[in-house]
Amino acid sequence: MNEKMLEILKEVGVTEQEKIDAIAALGVNTPEDLAELEKSDLITAGLNPVQANKLLKSAAADSAPASQAGILTNFDGVLPETPDEENWLKALKVGGVIKPDQSTVIAAIRAALAEKVGMFDVPEKLLAEMEQFADENDEPVDPTFFKLRQQVTRRTYAEVFEAIPGLDAEFVTETRKQQLFSRMRKSLFPALQASFTQLEAWYKSWMQGASNPAVMMMAIAGETNVPSGMMTPPDTGVLRDCGDDINNAINAAFKGVGSQIAGALAYDANQIRKFMDDPRLPALIGSVNRDQMIKKIGVTISANYARQEQNLVKYVLGFMQSGDVTRETEATYFSALYMLGNQLDWSVLGIRENGFEAKRALPPEGRRTIPTSRPGNSIKIPDKLD
Repeated sequence: MNEKMLEILKEVGVTEQEKIDAIAALGVNTPEDLAELEKSDLITAGLNPVQANKLLKSAAADSAPASQAGILTNFDGVLPETPDEENWLKALKVGGVIKPDQSTVIAAIRAALAEKVGMFDVPEKLLAEMEQFADENDEPVDPTFFKLRQQVTRRTYAEVFEAIPGLDAEFVTETRKQQLFSRMRKSLFPALQASFTQLEAWYKSWMQGASNPAVMMMAIAGETNVPSGMMTPPDTGVLRDCGDDINNAINAAFKGVGSQIAGALAYDANQIRKFMDDPRLPALIGSVNRDQMIKKIGVTISANYARQEQNLVKYVLGFMQSGDVTRETEATYFSALYMLGNQLDWSVLGIRENGFEAKRALPPEGRRTIPTSRPGNSIKIPDKLD
């Protein structure tokens, strides 16, 4: 089995040698070989259904045809860029007021993923395990214990709220946190899933026509009577409408003080992740390495968590800004957005694959009345909290 295949297996959480051997026994040596297998084959080899889905998706993305690679796998310069950690924090508190803009959306996505995998429970669980391990071994707790306890009991958001008088840690209550998560589950998550349903239908409709052998031969031969709509992308109006729907969902989720709570939650998640990178932590709870530590405390932070977070943020920003995409670049843009969405593990957000039906039927192929901007794309947050 080649190194690329082993790397993909590790990314989806398949590290047990017996499972790797079982997959190799099926004749798999490269990512391309997985195209010959069904999900049931991988489950028989010992993978769980989620791992099987992830493996097939990762391998499909890795082995995309060269003819499509330019628009399917290279997102740089096509989709919106996501800021690094330092620039994100600066944008979050620019002008002394946290605004419902790109930085707030990034904060909310990070917070939502962190909540889904149980990251906010990590400090308390680590404290309990550290104390229990010290008791069992007749040893005093490490100073790291008290540093973590201080982080749990004295949360401070000075780095985010320093320019907003009257806004402090006491304002970030559990009730306000749960209210934000509830709004996101009710409005934003369904809008995201619906957008990918439409995006997948659009892309497959286009590829179905473009990959028709007879049509391809006609195009290569330079014939002019190629059926209308077969070689050109379907209308993208429905996809731009999805961008509007996502922006409206963001408005609904962040009304009132949603922006501030999202910023605080994302900051918490970021601090927890930094703390978990301490190489001494596993030994302090009796674990050999970080993976065993995560398993012991019972959270579901996968090896590719950071990549999932970055891809989901890029996906959301991509749809938020889709109203500004020009007619000349829309095919490349939405194709890249589809491939990005196809790499996401939607189950992390508690969304079932294919759990939502398309909200609108695709328009007839060949009809291409495409606006370059839509008035509904601006994000306005009401001042009143529900």
